[in-house]
Amino acid sequence: MRLQRIHVLNFKLLHDVTIDLSTDPARPLTVIRAENGSGKTSLHYAILWGLYGIKGLREVTRADSIRLTSTASPVRVPITVEVSLEFEVQDDGDAPARFRLHRTVTETPTDGDDISRGKEFLRITRLTEAGGEQVPSPDQWIEQRLPGRLADVFFTNGDDVQKFITGRQHAHERQAKVHLAIENLLGIGKLRRAVEDTTAVYRVYEKRAAKDAGAKVEALSDQKDALKLKFDSLEEQIAKITSRRSNMEDAAVEIRREFDAIKGNGDLDQLNSQIADLELDISTLEKRKVGCLREMTHLLRNEVTSWSLMSETLTAGLERLDELADRRIIPSHSVQVLDDCLGAGECICGELLTPGSPHRERVQILLDEQREKTEMSEYLSDTRYRARALRDMGSNPDGFENRRVSLLLDYTKTVQDVQRKGIGLKSATERRGRIDDEKVRRLQADLDDLHVKMKDASEELGRLGDRLEAAKEDLAAKAQELERAEREARISSDVGTKRNVANDLMRLSSIVRNRLEGDYVNRVSTKLEGMFHGILGADNSETRGVYTGVKITNAFDINVMSQRGTSLDPDFEINGAAQRALTLSFVWSLMEVAGVVAPRFIDTPLGMVSGDTKRRMVEAITRPPESSGTPFQVVLLLTRSEIADVEDILDDRGGAFVTLSCSHHYPGDLQNDWHIEYPISRTCACTHRQVCDVCARRRDNELLEYRECEASR
Repeated sequence: MRLQRIHVLNFKLLHDVTIDLSTDPARPLTVIRAENGSGKTSLHYAILWGLYGIKGLREVTRADSIRLTSTASPVRVPITVEVSLEFEVQDDGDAPARFRLHRTVTETPTDGDDISRGKEFLRITRLTEAGGEQVPSPDQWIEQRLPGRLADVFFTNGDDVQKFITGRQHAHERQAKVHLAIENLLGIGKLRRAVEDTTAVYRVYEKRAAKDAGAKVEALSDQKDALKLKFDSLEEQIAKITSRRSNMEDAAVEIRREFDAIKGNGDLDQLNSQIADLELDISTLEKRKVGCLREMTHLLRNEVTSWSLMSETLTAGLERLDELADRRIIPSHSVQVLDDCLGAGECICGELLTPGSPHRERVQILLDEQREKTEMSEYLSDTRYRARALRDMGSNPDGFENRRVSLLLDYTKTVQDVQRKGIGLKSATERRGRIDDEKVRRLQADLDDLHVKMKDASEELGRLGDRLEAAKEDLAAKAQELERAEREARISSDVGTKRNVANDLMRLSSIVRNRLEGDYVNRVSTKLEGMFHGILGADNSETRGVYTGVKITNAFDINVMSQRGTSLDPDFEINGAAQRALTLSFVWSLMEVAGVVAPRFIDTPLGMVSGDTKRRMVEAITRPPESSGTPFQVVLLLTRSEIADVEDILDDRGGAFVTLSCSHHYPGDLQNDWHIEYPISRTCACTHRQVCDVCARRRDNELLEYRECEASR
């Protein structure tokens, strides 16, 4: 299917919008330029509603209530909502044929946001030269060609582009989406149904053959069927438990990832102990540092230190004091002698020193003079004695230096230890502040619970495995017994032949299905990896070092591998640009391998993508198919910022251009007033390099070409 024209009437703000799409294989791109709030998403949903109705739209949007009309619509006035799609379909062996799909409904806004909606009408008409032929069962007809369950593949919202590969949904849901897309687009689903049908036919003829052979064979056949049911039931139980255990393992991985992100800061109890030890160590070191400073102070005040530092000067002073001693100048004893004479009243010469006599006055004068000299003499004498003692104590000139060096080393090491432990304390304290202890304990409890459940599941799988092996042996034995009984009995050749043919078809279809599923999935996986690396730039060593491989697993999950050989988490270890590149690569590769001609409609695909990656992405998704490839068309709804820097690629690849604008952007963004009373969106024929009175915006690039255009299309 290739869309040719879209017409929307009264869907949201799309009052009356018509868009012609490119169907040129050489220029497969249609560019719809539209800013945020201009109606891109409304156009997207309008197409989905046109194809799948309100039920399908609800499944895509997951909204409980959906309103099709604008909230600005008048209350209690019935409004007809219409979507018409013209497209070309080429069924197997048929020439391309044109069809027109027309879905309509009447919606009446009531009070508030409530609406009253009538019955939907869908009509698909095959356009012929004679007029038109109405297609019966139009819903089924659409479902066969564009299944609603594959709407995510054909019509992608840029904000949800990662849904095939990210962990925003459970792993089994993501895997189911990938499996569903592969199975339906590659036709594997039809093969699966063929296996189921041929198996049912085989069982019918097996019953008939057993009935023809008699009661014994029929009884054995019934017993075999009962054993087969038991075997199938065990297999189904094992598959369910295996799937459940796999989901639990995925959940455990996610919990461990979240747990490790928190626990990466350290265990809370361990951190508390570490912080307490560091605080005690720092306190002890601070005391040691103060002790070192005190010892340094005492060392500098010590007289021994003075002698060590000033030994030459002090030695010269001591020699001078020794000289005074040798000359009997120090120590001085005359004061005591004169004082004794005055006390005795007689001089040492024998003359009397009577009070008031001239001799006594003379001796008194001598005593006073000697007392003044004696104070200095005694000081010098004391200094001499102490200096001689200090000289003996300070005879080791290296004592002070050794002690000084030892104290400085001890002090420096203590200061460094305080700084190092202070850094450790700060880091531990910050890590403790980042720990949500309640969350850690909750995650640990969840993890412990999962471990118990996984252990129970493993034990149950072991028991079921033993029962399955026994059932398999019983079934094989019963089949052999039935085969012997059939050989001994008489079975209608016609029934036997049909049973054998049905059995052969059942086995063949099963083999083909398994082989195709493996081969086709590998082909999609190979193309996916090549396109993904092409978009991100595989020649860039830094990029290659991050993303080394992409593959679709046996569980139908899309895995991105790192250089360590491990699988990267799409949410936390793959950036937004890579997520979009991965999903677009999957959709493109799948549709190319399947050879499906279908629209690839993408709303704002280039969000979070810029630079060379942006250019490579646009190159990859707009590149025309090779001569042997399947024709396709791609419709990109792009904002002006997304268009920036890829204008030249759009020039080369674009076969149709249209700009979508909304009146409520005036006067803030739109340059011209449309002179209407209510907000609507309308189109103009401007390309990505043009503007007109309808779409011109105040911040448009001055290089854009101005063109005359009609007021609306």
